[in-house]
Amino acid sequence: MNALNAFFETLNSIFWQHPWAQSIGIIALLVGVSAFIHKDDQKLRLFLTVFTLLMGIQFMMLGLWSAAFAALLGSARNYISTHTRNVWVMCSFMLVIWLVTLPNVEELFHLLPILGTSVGTWAMFREKGIRMRMFMLVGSMCWFSHNYIVGSIGGALIEAIFLIINSRTMIMLLKDARNEQCLKPCAAK
Repeated sequence: MNALNAFFETLNSIFWQHPWAQSIGIIALLVGVSAFIHKDDQKLRLFLTVFTLLMGIQFMMLGLWSAAFAALLGSARNYISTHTRNVWVMCSFMLVIWLVTLPNVEELFHLLPILGTSVGTWAMFREKGIRMRMFMLVGSMCWFSHNYIVGSIGGALIEAIFLIINSRTMIMLLKDARNEQCLKPCAAK
């Protein structure tokens, strides 16, 4: 019980250091959870657009510029990926992500959001379905690690929840694909 009390006291302390920024992170949590519930790739991309925009705002409010730039670029990337999957557009985003964020890296862990955003960029433009979500799982692991290290309550919670919900949705998509394969031979007879 002491460990649980200490955990909640720590969360409370972190929240009140930056209450407005943490509130934005918690709102992002709600939007982000909604994103990964969808099986439809386009809805996932649109919800992630809003989520990453909110996270970018939170990171700006916390003075975490590498993460803020990566998240805001991620938001633009998510939106644009709903309209095109062009490899040159993807490469342009990758280049901008690295050029804009790399100069702001002061600690090794500052690379985590850059890596997470890069993997997410590949996923949004080059993958679909389960493969897209697998790449996003790797990106979420990078972002979770970063958010945990910097003390972003909403950010760490959302990425942990993303890992769980995204895994669950991938399992559901696998089951759907297996059921479709089972039905095809039966329908042919």
